[in-house]
Amino acid sequence: MADIPPGMFSAGQRISLIASERTFTFTIDRPFMPFTKSVVLLVRSQELGPDPVVLKMYDPRFLDERFPLPVPTALNPHRHWSLAAERAAAALPPGTYKDEDQLYAELPDDPQAHAERTALWEAYFRYLSTRCFKDEKMAYENLRVLQGTAIPRLLLTGVIIPPDERAIQPPAIVLEYVPDAVSLRDVSIEAVDADLWTTLVRVVDSFTTYDVCHNDINHNNILFTPREHPKRVVVIDFGCAAVREDEDDETWEEIKFQTGDGRRLQWVLQRKGVTIADKDSSVA
Repeated sequence: MADIPPGMFSAGQRISLIASERTFTFTIDRPFMPFTKSVVLLVRSQELGPDPVVLKMYDPRFLDERFPLPVPTALNPHRHWSLAAERAAAALPPGTYKDEDQLYAELPDDPQAHAERTALWEAYFRYLSTRCFKDEKMAYENLRVLQGTAIPRLLLTGVIIPPDERAIQPPAIVLEYVPDAVSLRDVSIEAVDADLWTTLVRVVDSFTTYDVCHNDINHNNILFTPREHPKRVVVIDFGCAAVREDEDDETWEEIKFQTGDGRRLQWVLQRKGVTIADKDSSVA
């Protein structure tokens, strides 16, 4: 569980975001707990109008990777954030962190070596958070034609002005909030028209057309709105997405197979008790 300072993300607190050389101020309505790969908040901003929006902050301070197990062990300790470690990581020369093998290499028994390893871990956590931000941002940009219908609209990207002393400015995105929504976990099957289930399958199948694999299809990342009589299905949370950049065809086909969005959706729907009647729709 992340070490969250008391009141930092409470209702009424303010957060500032720099985007396109402008500063936007957001007032928190509530957090979406628990925090995993990002800090997700329901917020409002006068600059964006009266409706609430979703602010996602990719802050390594609150990354769930710091706590790999509920109870720490010698092999998987809890790696709590500290300003000193963040400063040390920020001071590392570019390219110091290369891969995870560095984190587990044999360590000399002296304080300096341990301090350097702590800084390297902090650099690793920042790398993970930044990677999630880049992947989600690219996924939304690639899927622009689906924004506002099958996925939320991407409104802003930028960096957060931290409310307390930090060595970094975490990246963030602002998304459309889908009101009066219910997740696939909690939606009543009888309330959803057959055509909407078919739409969901076709939407997920279409992601790879735009060089995106969601890579985290589950009951919580599919929303239906309005909750009583859904007319729209929305896939959310692309923080684990795989987005094609310079991969060749063979490599990308392997990534598509490994992520298996269609297979995962089929499994999720089967567990929900949903059968897709449209034979023309396919689940990869």
